[in-house]
Amino acid sequence: MTTARTLEYPHEPPRRRKRRTKLIVTAVIIVATLLIGFIAADRVVDFTTESKIAEGLKPYGDADVNVEGFPVLTQMAGGKLNTVHVTADRAHYENVDFTDVDAKLFDVPVDTSRPIGTVEASGVIPLETIDSLAAEHATLPSGMKFITIDDKLFLKGSLLGQDLLVGIEPKAQSRQVVVDATTIRLGSAEVDIDSIPSFLTSSISDIVIDLDSLPAGLELTDIKATDSGLVVSLHGTGVSLN
Repeated sequence: MTTARTLEYPHEPPRRRKRRTKLIVTAVIIVATLLIGFIAADRVVDFTTESKIAEGLKPYGDADVNVEGFPVLTQMAGGKLNTVHVTADRAHYENVDFTDVDAKLFDVPVDTSRPIGTVEASGVIPLETIDSLAAEHATLPSGMKFITIDDKLFLKGSLLGQDLLVGIEPKAQSRQVVVDATTIRLGSAEVDIDSIPSFLTSSISDIVIDLDSLPAGLELTDIKATDSGLVVSLHGTGVSLN
């Protein structure tokens, strides 16, 4: 019986098993080597792409760039990068200074002459820049400056030898910052703004700060006052830096 089963199910020769094992091991090594090579090449392309983008942003400031997603090689081959994360401590675009810039760029074309699909960004506009922009696009009372107190925006100046403090409410309106006076404090007395004739408050009401110099397609969505300035949130589609 043993002889019959042995004839029916012969054992594979040891040499053939060893050869097959060697082929499998060799195939695994080749695949692993190719995979490691692909990952290494992708990381090189990733680093090169990030460096190239950072270099292109140099005119606006020193930026940290992170191309998100893997693999980058296939994204490049497809003509656009899925997501690019850009941060910068300081940046300058046209006549507007920013700090603490944080931007997510989606569907970024490899061809830089084409617009970026979508941009979500935030940054801080320092009060000095707000003063400069207001001087360009509005007529503020002489000597008045923007300040923040407890994360609220004010215009500060003097009138009749006393400190004048005007509470300001900033609003995002497309590509403009619109500020309205809400309260007026002269010395220690707070005055109801509605009780003051409009011709006296016209210079501190409906102040429009134009940000039309921002990249085409980008608009303001929110504004908040902080001790360091105005934190602005921006959104845009089809955004072009050219």
